[in-house]
Formats: sequence, structure tokens, C-alpha cells
Amino acid sequence: MSPTLGLGVLVAITVVWGSTFVIVKDALDTIPASLLLAARFTLAALALAWTGFDRRALVPSLWLGVLAFIGFATQTVGLGITSASNAAFITGLSVVLTPVAAAAFWRRPLLARDYLAASVGFVGLAIIATRDGLSSVNAGDLLILVTAVTYALFIVYLGEVSGRVNANSLAFMQHLPMLALAWLWATPVAHVIPTVPVRTWAAVAFLALVATAGVAVLQVHAQRVVPAHVAALVFGLEPVFAALFAYLLLGEELGWRGVVGGALLVGSILYSQVGQTRGRPQAEGGGRSSRGGRPRAVDAGAVGP
Repeated sequence: MSPTLGLGVLVAITVVWGSTFVIVKDALDTIPASLLLAARFTLAALALAWTGFDRRALVPSLWLGVLAFIGFATQTVGLGITSASNAAFITGLSVVLTPVAAAAFWRRPLLARDYLAASVGFVGLAIIATRDGLSSVNAGDLLILVTAVTYALFIVYLGEVSGRVNANSLAFMQHLPMLALAWLWATPVAHVIPTVPVRTWAAVAFLALVATAGVAVLQVHAQRVVPAHVAALVFGLEPVFAALFAYLLLGEELGWRGVVGGALLVGSILYSQVGQTRGRPQAEGGGRSSRGGRPRAVDAGAVGP
């Protein structure tokens, strides 16, 4: 893959991630959140099963799977309450929170850049969440703030363990606790499976096979030829693409306060990521978490649903 093609692939990946907020929100009209996640994780695990098992990844995949499940669950339920654009910007805060999580749980020092990025990010978040007044803050916003914190923990822990195990196996194995927890959650509503429309199953298939499994493979190859600071810059635009899709497909409007808050949040993400990766010749293989990450065979670039 050439650097030019690699950059194009990363832009396409970021567009796909941005679209998932709208896709999930629309799908929730016809399928329970628990069933959506159960089906998505199952399909993604099947698509990644070719990677096989790595015994060394058993414990890490369990912890990563639990963290990813909490992140996806709070985000998906939150998307049913708040707007897709709000969800995208708040989720993006996880990138800024990553150094904070590293300092809190792994005692890594915080740099002045980290304090500045976190401060600006939270100011942007406050402006977005309260753009229609304090009463506009809802349970969905708070749930997705939990998502952002959980993803930050996921990203840091993934960085701690990814170098010790087979990255592809880890991407697959973390889906096993995710799908087990999701099916446990979905059991009471499993009877609605025959009533879910075909277009919703098509959306679930896209989320699992394209936005999760397919992206995980493409991102590994693209980030081998694209400098890390360039990749971080591209990934930082995920909330922008999400807000654009929300406007075009759902009619969501940010308003001037939302635009200002969103600009501050995206700016804090770009500053945080580019500042951390500048000077390294290329990304350290991998991609989103199951969220695959987002959810990612093993980078902390972006964090869509």
C-alpha cells in the first residue's frame, strides 16, 4: 500500500466511523440496544475468527472485552436518548481523557499539554451539552460521558498489553466476553428477532463486518505507511463527519454554540493526539478496539460506536 492510498484508506475509515453514530441511532427504532450489540459482536467475532487463539491473550481479552462491552452498552443506550452529534463529540473526549486515565491507574506523569487538552475538551463538552440551556443535558449525554471514560481506560490498557500478545488474536478474543455479556443482556428480548426488519439486519451487518472487522484489517495496513501524527489528525475528524451525517440524514443542527463547542472538542483531540505522536515515523500497528474496536486492532486513534 502506497502512502497516498494509505491516507485515503484512513480517511475512508474515519468516514465509516462517523457514519456509525447515525446508523446505530436509526437502527434503535426497530431493534433493542442489547440485541443490536449481541448480533453485532457475534458477526464481528465470526469475521475475525480466522486469527485464532493466543493463550497469552486470555486475561487481557477478558478485561478488554468487559471494558468494551460497558463502552458500547452505555454508548448505544445513550444514542437512543441524545443526538448523534452530541454522542460523537462526547465520545471523542475519550482520546483527551486517555493520558488522565494513564496517570490515575498506571501512575504515568501528566504533561502540560495533557492538562490543556483536557481543560479545553471539557469546556467544549460543556458548551455542546448546554447549548439549549442546562435543561438540555439529558441522561444520554451522561451515559456517553461514561462511554468516554471507559474507552479511555480501554485505550490505555490495550497499549499496556498489546505488545505482549498476537494483536489479531486479541482483536478476535476480546469479542468473546463482549458477545457473551451482550447475549446475556439480550435474552429477555430475544423473542423480537423475527420482527426486526431486513434493513436493520443489514445495518447490523455493516456495523459488524465493515465498521468493525473490515476496518480493523485495513487500518493495520494503512497505518504502516502513514505517519502517526497524520493518522491522528485524520482520526480527530471523526466527530465532524458524524455531525455532518447527523445533519444530512437526521436533520440535527448544532447551532452556533454547538459549532463552537465542537470546534473546541475537536481541537483538543487533535492537539492531544498530534502532540503525542509527532516525531514517531509511523503508528504502532493496529487500529480501533473491536470498536473493534474503535474496539481496534490496536491504536487509540478514534472512538465511534
